[in-house]
Amino acid sequence: MPKFFINFIEQFWRLFTSLKLTFTLLLLIGLGAFLGMYFDQTLSFDKFLEANSQSNLYFWLSLFELNDAFHSWWFSLVILLLSFNLIICSFERLPRIYFDTIRPRPYLTDRRLLGLSLKKNFELKDQEKAYLLVERFFKGKKAFLKTINSGTYFYAETDKLSRFGVYIVHIALLIIMFSSIIATQTGIDGNVLITEGEQKRFIEAKGIGGILYNYDLGFYVGCQDFRLLTFADNTPMEYESDLIIRDLSGNELVKQTVRVNNPLTYNNYTFYQSTFRQVSSTEKSINILVKNNRDFNEKYSLNLNQSFSLPNNKTASITKVYEDFAGLGEAVRIDIKENNKHTFFHVFRKYPEFDEQVRADEYSFVFLNTDHVYATGLSVGKMPGISVIFSGFFLLLIGLYMCFFKSPTRYFARISESDNGFRIYLASQAFRNQNLAKSDFIKRALNNV
Repeated sequence: MPKFFINFIEQFWRLFTSLKLTFTLLLLIGLGAFLGMYFDQTLSFDKFLEANSQSNLYFWLSLFELNDAFHSWWFSLVILLLSFNLIICSFERLPRIYFDTIRPRPYLTDRRLLGLSLKKNFELKDQEKAYLLVERFFKGKKAFLKTINSGTYFYAETDKLSRFGVYIVHIALLIIMFSSIIATQTGIDGNVLITEGEQKRFIEAKGIGGILYNYDLGFYVGCQDFRLLTFADNTPMEYESDLIIRDLSGNELVKQTVRVNNPLTYNNYTFYQSTFRQVSSTEKSINILVKNNRDFNEKYSLNLNQSFSLPNNKTASITKVYEDFAGLGEAVRIDIKENNKHTFFHVFRKYPEFDEQVRADEYSFVFLNTDHVYATGLSVGKMPGISVIFSGFFLLLIGLYMCFFKSPTRYFARISESDNGFRIYLASQAFRNQNLAKSDFIKRALNNV
């Protein structure tokens, strides 16, 4: 193999095992998150370029697709590089830890003692007391025991599998990152506007680089009815849509009322109630209440100029709707006919007691609301592999628990004969949380003497 190729592989390997690269990539991901929040991500590619056409950074805004930063080529590339960084770092360190875990060296030799910081030795004349001291040191631990030549060796290990916690975190992050790349590059992010009584098969979806295109759902989604609840000043309070899913043959598959934070999910597509639009100024119906002081209290849903009869043989109709009558808000004009006599008056939505108090007729009118023809605006999303992403987060929690709440520790002891009796060596080795390990060693090795 040519030397330059070997040098290239060594340089490549050294680069991707560097923590500096990890830190740089994390900074770039943070930068991408900031740019994604700073620039409007709801604009299409053409509208984004139009809005920033006068900017000196026009070329760079276009090149780095900042109208859709989280789906941009460079953001996916950074995540991909971070994934390779994690994989190579794992390959660099995992084999050594694996073999050290499955084949530990349980003997407290003089050479091993030199490399341990938590250690202590005692000398006792009584062999029974020496074994008792070791027994206290290993209290609660299942100790390995072996006698070789003139020494008796003791060994125990706790939470050894938690040494792999960091690699479980790596695997979880790789699952999340690769699944996120697949989801963002192959998922669907679109919108559709459906008028009441209509259905649609195609939605406007955002493609690579924020380019809009028509996407075929493969089925029909229709809006049977849209309901808007408003405050007295006519500002929206709540709105919802009755959606129906049909196959291409027209057969009903799913029916559900969709409102904000209560979407419809079908075939991995999720339909969110996001907006609405009044289709025309012509009212579908006008809702009023007619009552008297005794036993009459009826609601009517009427079209403009539609007549209805009152119990006193008079005929009433709504002849005009005002969005704002003389600064008093939404109002309707009501015409009353009796034989050849014709009168009219106005009723205000913000003042339901107005007609009863001012006109003082046998029957009073209350203007409830108007029901216009609306189009419901739906956000349509499809994220393949979302269950895999959630499983990655679950695995991440397991790995973090192993890293932060488990402390793998090895305990060593040796009893050897000496000129004055028996020498006891005690030691422990912790792979993380050294302060806790030191406290535990003092408690076991010194407080029990």
